[in-house]
Amino acid sequence: MPDDGTSGYNLNMPAIWALNAQIPRTVQYGPAACSCWTSGCGEFDLWEVLASGDTRCKSTIHSGLSGGDSDYFVRPTSSTIKVAVLMQNEQAVLKVLDSGVTFDQDLTSDIITEVATSLKLVDSSALGVSTFQL
Repeated sequence: MPDDGTSGYNLNMPAIWALNAQIPRTVQYGPAACSCWTSGCGEFDLWEVLASGDTRCKSTIHSGLSGGDSDYFVRPTSSTIKVAVLMQNEQAVLKVLDSGVTFDQDLTSDIITEVATSLKLVDSSALGVSTFQL
């Protein structure tokens, strides 16, 4: 997420989103009557920078049931990072990982549970973890 030095509307604001397939068919950012945020199909901003050139990345769910908190991590501008996102039942947990963490090519539910437990993804009091429950 390098800081490219630009500023202004929607510049220098990296983000990674998980979008419902209805988003491109409903003119997400058009008239409110077409918005998936109000109709319920939603958008999950895994992490995004909310102000041009800002160094804070945060997560938000936009939908009929919205969620988020004030937790953030510092935007990496000179290196890459790994982030795990675990979505299970009605909960989403995000955690910035150590660069040495690796994952197998095939992930079973047992492996996901083991990884979530070992990385303390299920412990919302751990530093660098954001938890959303709808």
